[in-house]
Amino acid sequence: MRRALILDLDYTLLHLEALPGAVEVPGRTRSAYLSAATAEALADLSDGHEVFLATARSWHGTEPVVAGLARHDVQVSGVVLEDGALLGLPGEHRPLEPGRSWDLLRAKLEAAAEELPPFSWQEDFEACLVARSMTPTEAEVLLTGLRSVARELDPTLRLFRDGRKVYVTGAKSDKWTALVALLGDRAAVAVGVGDGENDACWLSRVASPCTFAGAAPEVVALVGKAGGLVARDWGHGGIGDLLRRIPSLAAPGGGVAAEGRGREANL
Repeated sequence: MRRALILDLDYTLLHLEALPGAVEVPGRTRSAYLSAATAEALADLSDGHEVFLATARSWHGTEPVVAGLARHDVQVSGVVLEDGALLGLPGEHRPLEPGRSWDLLRAKLEAAAEELPPFSWQEDFEACLVARSMTPTEAEVLLTGLRSVARELDPTLRLFRDGRKVYVTGAKSDKWTALVALLGDRAAVAVGVGDGENDACWLSRVASPCTFAGAAPEVVALVGKAGGLVARDWGHGGIGDLLRRIPSLAAPGGGVAAEGRGREANL
């Protein structure tokens, strides 16, 4: 069986620099790009690794990545979306916490909107609520206000900020819980690459975590402690070089190549 390779999207696979031949992934305010070299490196790994995506994006925001990888002969076997609220086959995902009424919660939150900073809902999310502010600073204020209101309505909610967005999701919905539901025992022996604070919950549990020196400090620390790969560079070059070095990371019990673990990628 091929080893699972779990990949975050924004600032891991996707970066803002537009390169010739890159897959463009449109966004609400700007596009992100998957470089051709990154796609080729993933294709080279396909004999021994099976690709899974774990992102806070919606399916609407993830589908162009899946389609772009397919054009480079890289098949995505499964997805974790909305920071763990959705999981499954690409385009056939299901909620991790079925039975929640997000429309009802949204209506109740809107009833309290007069006491909150201005925001708009991002409509493409299916199994959580995402509120958008004009700036990260305003989003931080919104997070404080929404957290107070939402937890009075339902104490089993989890709220966090990602840039200008505030997520309102189930407390049991996170990337690691969804990955275990999707992969079973394969999740713990996987290779994983991520960069953000919301990646710490799963990178701390996979056998071979990888990240970038400029990633969230918590993530850099846990990857270093686990002896994983920490790329000195970021951007398209950083993820490309990490992917090319992944074959040096043997599965648990299989030994590790001499340069594989506990060293920074020499970028």
